[in-house]
Amino acid sequence: MKKIVNKTVSGIIEIARGMFTILKHAFRPAITLEYPEKKPILSSRIRGKLALTTNQEGNLNCVGCMSCTKVCPCGDLIQIESSKDENNKPVVNKFTIDIGRCIFCGNCTQACPKDALIMTDEYELADYSRESLVFDKDKLMLSPEESANWRDKKERDS
Repeated sequence: MKKIVNKTVSGIIEIARGMFTILKHAFRPAITLEYPEKKPILSSRIRGKLALTTNQEGNLNCVGCMSCTKVCPCGDLIQIESSKDENNKPVVNKFTIDIGRCIFCGNCTQACPKDALIMTDEYELADYSRESLVFDKDKLMLSPEESANWRDKKERDS
């Protein structure tokens, strides 16, 4: 009999604790965002879509050194083909990244000696086909103005 009373009393106490928690939170303002309509405020250090920066003339900063491919833990995620032009300067002919396989670790951006590869704050990358998540050089390249904005932002954050 004593066990039944103890279980009943402990059950009532637990229900009262749960009801107290509900009442405590019932009058607080909601913190849920209506996502597609209201976007969250993100940190400046977010690791979003990868992008290639350009200089003032619109040429890629990437020299094809392959540092990003060497440090990438995903293997052959980044593919680069480069050659030399008539002035013996490196030119990147092909640069592709499979964003669908990327784990957004940021190793490639840290390894780049020319700061040619950056992670933007664009995070809505979902798509219906895997082929559309393979970005080529043209899809990754930022305009000179966007590249300058990212350089300024990086200087302010550091």
